[in-house]
Amino acid sequence: VKNLVQQVAKTCPKACIGIITNPVNTTVAIAAEVLKKAGVYDKNKLFGVTTLDIIRSNTFVAELKGKQPGEVEVPVIGGHSGVTILPLLSQVPGVSFTEQEVADLTKRIQNAGTEVVEAKAGGGSATLSMGQAAARFGLSLVRALQGEQGVVECAY
Repeated sequence: VKNLVQQVAKTCPKACIGIITNPVNTTVAIAAEVLKKAGVYDKNKLFGVTTLDIIRSNTFVAELKGKQPGEVEVPVIGGHSGVTILPLLSQVPGVSFTEQEVADLTKRIQNAGTEVVEAKAGGGSATLSMGQAAARFGLSLVRALQGEQGVVECAY
């Protein structure tokens, strides 16, 4: 990542950079330092893509509440590892939760990556879901850059 970001800083210093490589929390910090050292850091153009956490959150909430994932939008803040993943369940429009549901959902969302790796018996991670998350984030970024109003994607 360091070498890649160095080349981006050199050849396209105004680029928007979406980091989806794990560990996202650490990789974004490395990218930021490389960009700062090159004198081209812009906090509004470096994104830790955490869209997979949103997709998982939407799916788990929809499953619990008898809805389709497309009918639910859970904002998720923080990073992309364990307890740094913070689903804002109180901000989901039209859905309410008991305290126990909030605790259980939060734990499941925070541990979803581990759940996938265990389900694959250590043989991989959520490859297709990660691809979907990258595509969603990238398309949202392009729509926003083209001037579309109201485009929101959570990122680290």
